[in-house]
Amino acid sequence: MPTGKNAQTTIWPPRALVWSLLLAISFAVPELARAQAEAPDGRKAVATREELQAALTEADRIANSGGFSSSYREDKQFEAGLIRERLTEGDFQVGDQVQLTVFGETDATGLQTVGPGRVLSVKGLPDIPLRGVLRSEVEPYLREQIGRYVRDAQVKARPMIRISVIGGVLKPGFYQLDADMMLSDAVMSAGGILATAEFKRSIIRRGEEMLLENEDFTNALADGRSLDQLNLRAGDAIEVGQKPTRDAYKTISMIAIIPGLILSIYGVGRMAGAF
Repeated sequence: MPTGKNAQTTIWPPRALVWSLLLAISFAVPELARAQAEAPDGRKAVATREELQAALTEADRIANSGGFSSSYREDKQFEAGLIRERLTEGDFQVGDQVQLTVFGETDATGLQTVGPGRVLSVKGLPDIPLRGVLRSEVEPYLREQIGRYVRDAQVKARPMIRISVIGGVLKPGFYQLDADMMLSDAVMSAGGILATAEFKRSIIRRGEEMLLENEDFTNALADGRSLDQLNLRAGDAIEVGQKPTRDAYKTISMIAIIPGLILSIYGVGRMAGAF
């Protein structure tokens, strides 16, 4: 340990600070490990009908309670509407896709697109209606439907959503994304974000209707919420916000006007005898 003058200039962390850091690490590491165990590939399981029903009950409870702020109750009322629509109409919309694997049936295996009438057209089979089917139900449902025509059908199905990712991203456009993909990964799937991107200005919309915006968007990113958890469907748009920029043309125009104004003021002052 340094002595003399050097001992006076050496700063050691207070003991309380060291213990605080150690405690923080001891709590953080298990939480991080648990989070990684739940979603090692950055995805989360899509919601079951029972889970959606439970979420709906909770959203209704909060929306009808006087113990919360009006804005929070409105948010929960809106969320309840989205969940009700899912429970009634199902998750699949025209343009969505299902990565379908039917073992031993090459013609039926591949990326299948939901067509008009919200049906899945699989080669060699009658159209399969998907109205009212949740993403979590699609695999057993397709196994049952295909099993009517293929004996002992072994089916794997991965649901995908057709959404647009626009705004402050490198490659804006429409993307077919896994329903269980986290919102952060969905944003990065569009080539990453621009240097001007600003998440607190971001929104998710369905036509003219805002599903998520500003602080709620950043919270969804931080919480690792998936597209399915956000109740997204085909046609929804993730719009990454961008920092406001000044209009260069207006700025240049104002700079060009200033010398003229100065000269004009000087001329009027001369005529009035002020100069």
